[in-house]
Amino acid sequence: MPLDDPSSWAQGIGALKTTFDAVRAAISTLKDIRSLGGGTEVQQKTIDVALGVATNSTAIAEAELAKAFGYELCKCEFPPAPMLTVGYLINQMDGKAGAGRMAGDPVYECPKCGYNNAGPFTYERIAPDRAAS
Repeated sequence: MPLDDPSSWAQGIGALKTTFDAVRAAISTLKDIRSLGGGTEVQQKTIDVALGVATNSTAIAEAELAKAFGYELCKCEFPPAPMLTVGYLINQMDGKAGAGRMAGDPVYECPKCGYNNAGPFTYERIAPDRAAS
């Protein structure tokens, strides 16, 4: 979606609100437990669960925000990871997967798994090589 599309902005604002609500809820829970003094094992588990929910909600909101701003998403894990532009095609892509892609079109790569939407010899890389994980 283009950045001048009002629905993109609405989706982005909704994703940000979800993130802020999750973080606010986690912090509130932490403050409540800490104000009780110390913390039992049950309270520590509650903190861990609250932080896990906040982390997951934040990752989902990040994916929603990236999608609203037009980023490609890699489905290597859930929530999906936003793919980054790493180069451009140097050959026209033919065949089922690359139909309609022309030389000069951007190539996207997942920063987590390394998948890109072009073959190894069909694009010019402009980003630094990905660090092996």
